[in-house]
Amino acid sequence: MRFISNNSSAKVQENCILRLQKSNQMKVRRYIFAIGVVISALYACNNDDDDDGFVSIPPRDFTEQQEDEEPIIQSYLKTHFFTLVDNSANPDYQIIQFDTIAGDNSSQTSIWDSGLLESKTVTLNDIDYTLYFLKRNNGATSERKPTFADSAFVTYRGEIFYDNVDQDGDGIPDNADVDADGDNEPDNISDSETKTDSDGDGIADDADVDNNPDEPDSDGDGIIDEKDQVDNNNPNRKVFDSAITPVWFDLNSVVPGFREGTIEVSGASGFMENPDNGTVDYNMDFGDFTVFMPSGLAYFNEIQTGIPQYSPLIFSIQLYGMNQTDHDSDGIPSYLEDLEADSDLNVDRDGDGDSTNDIGDRNLSNDDTDGSVVPNFFDIDDDGDGTLTMDEVTVDDANEDGFIDIDLGEIIFYDDDGDGIPNHLDPDDSDPKND
Repeated sequence: MRFISNNSSAKVQENCILRLQKSNQMKVRRYIFAIGVVISALYACNNDDDDDGFVSIPPRDFTEQQEDEEPIIQSYLKTHFFTLVDNSANPDYQIIQFDTIAGDNSSQTSIWDSGLLESKTVTLNDIDYTLYFLKRNNGATSERKPTFADSAFVTYRGEIFYDNVDQDGDGIPDNADVDADGDNEPDNISDSETKTDSDGDGIADDADVDNNPDEPDSDGDGIIDEKDQVDNNNPNRKVFDSAITPVWFDLNSVVPGFREGTIEVSGASGFMENPDNGTVDYNMDFGDFTVFMPSGLAYFNEIQTGIPQYSPLIFSIQLYGMNQTDHDSDGIPSYLEDLEADSDLNVDRDGDGDSTNDIGDRNLSNDDTDGSVVPNFFDIDDDGDGTLTMDEVTVDDANEDGFIDIDLGEIIFYDDDGDGIPNHLDPDDSDPKND
């Protein structure tokens, strides 16, 4: 089942928390313009001799961070269990909640021992990461799994593993600490207000049970439960982003862990429209899973709202459908334009693991055949020979299923000079084929 939509009719939610870059539905001209703006800005910054006092802190080593996080993730999976609760906002699926195996819950089965946990190795920046995913439903067997370059119609819920962050290691969680960063100055609440600590015990007044005697303090540590994440049982407290109604995401534009989990399931076998209220009810065989990802497959050292740097993340995702994507409308599905077979279509000329290209980069061993700084999946003339890519291949959706299958011969790549390089990637072969 193909979801017929274009971005003028389908709702696309611009959730910045998942996006590594702006929407891949932009036109090629906008892409080139944006690159020019970024390069100009970088040039201006590099030529700014003013000392503004900013000190750049180098990011942590990828390998060391992965080695530090793997035991944390495994410990979480072995010490936590999950429950499913009804979702009043969207009854199509239940919300998964996680809690610690302790006290009244000491007999619960861990995620690790649930029999539903799977894992796979994802290599990024030459680091082998283990991605864990809890599969509750694989999706309909009649439906295709999306590729890394396709569009996915999903609901999701993103949360951090732990939220009792203690930057200065004084035993007081940051949100209750009058001086969370340990600089011997009270932290700012706003531009005009700072935290106060009337009794000098290090606990901010708004979190101190001495100042809030009517508030509970379950563990007797002097911090009221609302500010003490160990005692705070609100299941939503660690959630940083969610969508309870389905939204479209370009999988090439989300964090790798989200993408690599989503391509492991398929969508629903169908849906019914309710003519009375315009809602849609999906068959209950949609893909439903939770992925546990290290920070190296998430945001690593990037600053994101609600997510501390170097945070492993949890995403619970429901996949209802997918569309095969051809970003530049050249007839070639975008996943077939991944020349490096690294599940990444974006040009990384400096090889630093991100798609932002520093000035002077000339590493052309990426998915950009003609070196135009426009990756092939956005380039309407991949080899820059003056003949559009769509005129150098032949495409025919013979079975009219909305998908171009190379295995069914629905796309033909030509090689006129027999050098092993298809015409659309070879500037020596430029004769159009579809006159």
